[in-house]
Amino acid sequence: MISIYPTIYHTFQCKADRCKNTCCQLWTIDIDEATAKRYHTMTGPLGESLRQAITVDDEGSHFIFSKKQPMCPLLNEQGLCKVVLELGEEGLCDTCHMHPRFYKYIEDLELCGIGLSCEASVELLADDTHRDLVFTIEDDDNEFGPDERLKLENVFQLLAFDLEPTLFQYTPSPNIEYYKQLLDLYKTTEPIDNEWTAQLNTLSHDIDKLITSVQAYVATHNIDLFNKTFQYILYRQIDILADYSLEAILAYAKDAAEYILMTSATEGLPLKQIARWSQQIEYDEDNVELLLQYYDK
Repeated sequence: MISIYPTIYHTFQCKADRCKNTCCQLWTIDIDEATAKRYHTMTGPLGESLRQAITVDDEGSHFIFSKKQPMCPLLNEQGLCKVVLELGEEGLCDTCHMHPRFYKYIEDLELCGIGLSCEASVELLADDTHRDLVFTIEDDDNEFGPDERLKLENVFQLLAFDLEPTLFQYTPSPNIEYYKQLLDLYKTTEPIDNEWTAQLNTLSHDIDKLITSVQAYVATHNIDLFNKTFQYILYRQIDILADYSLEAILAYAKDAAEYILMTSATEGLPLKQIARWSQQIEYDEDNVELLLQYYDK
């Protein structure tokens, strides 16, 4: 097995109560069978709190957050998880324990990472001083040295894709027709909340003004963060090359970086914009599939 890690992976640490955009909100969290059984039989106040928070349907057990209850009910007043405080991280269900880490597998290649919906992950990406993503590599046969470093094109080469390095570089493309098409496409995705819909409508209202804002932003800001974001989004989708074309996932990543640039230019807070895009698109499999099917046409 060969394992690939972005260099930021090994320095990741949850911000817990210091996080302003906690992952313990908005989503439905699947609880693995073993943990659900443990929660349903647990005694004491925590066991009672867990059973009150769990929804059981034909598909299994879940923590479901709604507009009325957007935050996980198991967070205390300081925003800390009661399960972790009482049982440690091993008391979490598999989803909560693993998030925001992800693992993709292609034959004997393991692609590891931390999701961009997480505030701490995005901060690590921004703090990295390189223009391009850098990866470390580990393998069972010690074929690669401990100081081996790869760029994204090298990762693709491991999969027998020998591509021009320029394909892995993001260049802003403010253009009326392109922006209109991109925003119309994103309007077809299932919104995570009303704020996402409102943001799309605001951006679409005056495309000329939007382009001016993006051009001014690019002229006055370093766009390395957007280049690394483009590469990171592309990296996360490498495993679906068996189902979709390379052109499709390149377009998916390019549009993502362009949208994040739009929102950063008009609203500021690029780290927040990256996380918001990831929550809306990357963590909704239906939205990812919808977009990739469109690009594959």
